[in-house]
Amino acid sequence: MTTDSTPSIDKPNARTEAALARLHKAMRDIEAEIAAHQGIYPFNFGRVTQSELCRRADVKKATLQNPVHKDTTRVEIMAWLDGVSAQLAQTRDGTRERVTEVADGLAAEVQRLTQALQAAEQRIAQLEAENAALRG
Repeated sequence: MTTDSTPSIDKPNARTEAALARLHKAMRDIEAEIAAHQGIYPFNFGRVTQSELCRRADVKKATLQNPVHKDTTRVEIMAWLDGVSAQLAQTRDGTRERVTEVADGLAAEVQRLTQALQAAEQRIAQLEAENAALRG
């Protein structure tokens, strides 16, 4: 009768795997939201922090301090945060300036599209008049 008394290092803990999956999903969601909002994180005053990631993933921040995560998951998260933070404004004022810059750019785009629409409507009216003259 042989029993395997070795710890299950090869078998990850289900709770650990679930927490990692939630963290990775939150990371992808945050990246997608930043991309969808022209480089601005729309929550937490525009800041992406370890606490914010944990909140989004529904993982307690203290979990990242335990021996299972401290030298692996936490290091990965810190590297990811450094990469994301490099792209974002770090202060409320910086975020406000970035939002204003994006809004100004969008206002200019609306103005350009409005002018293009007016030109197209004029061209349509001209072509309809020409079409009516050719038919009549």
